[in-house]
Amino acid sequence: MSDIVRLTLEHQPQLAEDSLNLVKAQQQLDLLPRKVILPEFNVSVGFGPAPGFRDDYTIDTTIHGNVVKTDTTRYAWWPLGPAFGTDITVAQPLNVGRLRAGMRAARAGVRVASADLDANRQTQVKTALEYLFGLQYANRMVGILQGADVRVDSLDSAMQKKLDDDDDDVSQTDLFQLRMGRFELEKDLQEAILGRARAREGLAFALGLPNADSLHLQDSLLEPLPELPPLDTLSTDFAHPDLVKLKAGLDAKQALLDVERANLGPDIYLFGKFSYTKSWVENRNQANPDVLITDPLNNVSGMIGLGFTWHLNFWNQLGNVHSAELELQTLRRKQAYARKGLEAQMKDSWLGYRTLRDRIASAQKARDAAESWLHVVAQQADIDPSKSKDLVAPYKSWLDFQGKYWEAVYQRNLAALNVLLGSGLILQWPGLVGTSEP
Repeated sequence: MSDIVRLTLEHQPQLAEDSLNLVKAQQQLDLLPRKVILPEFNVSVGFGPAPGFRDDYTIDTTIHGNVVKTDTTRYAWWPLGPAFGTDITVAQPLNVGRLRAGMRAARAGVRVASADLDANRQTQVKTALEYLFGLQYANRMVGILQGADVRVDSLDSAMQKKLDDDDDDVSQTDLFQLRMGRFELEKDLQEAILGRARAREGLAFALGLPNADSLHLQDSLLEPLPELPPLDTLSTDFAHPDLVKLKAGLDAKQALLDVERANLGPDIYLFGKFSYTKSWVENRNQANPDVLITDPLNNVSGMIGLGFTWHLNFWNQLGNVHSAELELQTLRRKQAYARKGLEAQMKDSWLGYRTLRDRIASAQKARDAAESWLHVVAQQADIDPSKSKDLVAPYKSWLDFQGKYWEAVYQRNLAALNVLLGSGLILQWPGLVGTSEP
């Protein structure tokens, strides 16, 4: 059985999918510090042609005889030259409190995802074991019913032979009653075979096997599980994953509330900017041909400082704070009754489990009585073959109580799984996972 638990945890396909949620939560935690370290660091670079310039000079003479010289610079499409420009922008936030609150929320999110995965692991193990117990129960019943079918065939043949020999010990009515009763036997056998096939398919899926033909079990017959610990022990060791998830959710909501409160204040950040432009075109200025100095497109500039950004939609931000507070209060109210409610569910499952123990004991007594009755009648039939027809009633009773006994065992095994899942101990109980001791 411990192998079934291990293989389910390792190969159940839905668990492989669910584990990605934990990976995503961990990734968000890892990415958060990177997002706040230089969240704005942009470098823009451009290359292209730079137009030429032409200086036009106009000389005018005023009425007073003064000479006025006008210098006009305008673009010229030729000659063209190459130009290079770059622009660098950097911003580093300084809201440390907001970062710490975000990190707390991200860590709590990882714990929520981990608790959710643990809950799914326990649920999938319970499902796989239900398939296993169903398969083992079906194997038990198929074996019993097939043996009964052979026995009824033998009785049918014996009674038919006596009727053919005109034996007064057997009537046609006795034979008809036997054959009518056989319908229920064959019906139960068909249902047991169907249940076995379905359980094999379900268990093969839970174990990640390609098909049911790949399933090979060592323990193929149903047996009662070991006795569960007392209710007091289960309550002491109570570790339902929903409680872990709730605690992590409270921490996450508190951290998110701190983030929303921090958003009421301004964004504070260091910023820097640097720009550089350079072009190479000849004959920019005929008076001074040194274009490295006089080119009007050349430029170097920059700035650095402390920046603030205020979000003036204060009412919207305050609404976000109130929403976060309500979500936190909702979880706190749930926390007030969550443990008691989950423990009450577990106790209810345990009471059903205890009741099934008494039912198994009663079914065992009835089965033993039916077996003793069958044994006595069989001995009489061995001494007097004419009493073979008397085997029908005790054999039917024995078969009926065999089914009731193993059904009670099956139901109690399922009830034990419900108790263990409700207490959060299904992956720790030695009766399922075995023990690490040699």
